[in-house]
Amino acid sequence: MSPVHALKWLSLIPLAGAVLGCGAIEPPPRIVPHASVTFDVTVPPDTPGSTSITVVGSEPALGGGAVPGFYLRRGPDGHYLGMVRLPVDAEVSYEVRSAEGGTPEVSLQGEPMPRRTFVVHGDMTEAASVVRWGTPGSAPGP
Repeated sequence: MSPVHALKWLSLIPLAGAVLGCGAIEPPPRIVPHASVTFDVTVPPDTPGSTSITVVGSEPALGGGAVPGFYLRRGPDGHYLGMVRLPVDAEVSYEVRSAEGGTPEVSLQGEPMPRRTFVVHGDMTEAASVVRWGTPGSAPGP
């Protein structure tokens, strides 16, 4: 085969890729299985019933670490609930905040609470209990 003939054949490769579609050249996207995670949050008894509660977490569905995060709904028993789809095997860190002013939770001594962490193993419930609210407007934890 002459070099000119080989060059003609090589020039057909991009055309074949365009005709066959990118999928013929690139591998298909990786499918990541997801699970339903229900957040069940108990708040201090002095929290007004009209308060909005959010989960600010490391996953995009939880705000990607940015306020306001993922909103929960108040149930008839006073617990705040919400279900979100998260990738299976993902390690998720999060904190609970009152949406009014982005108020974070604190310990009984008023110290910032460390972020909670869990691994998504499948459909599950993540329960959290807030003992006290801190100062409005504090930035989310690391």
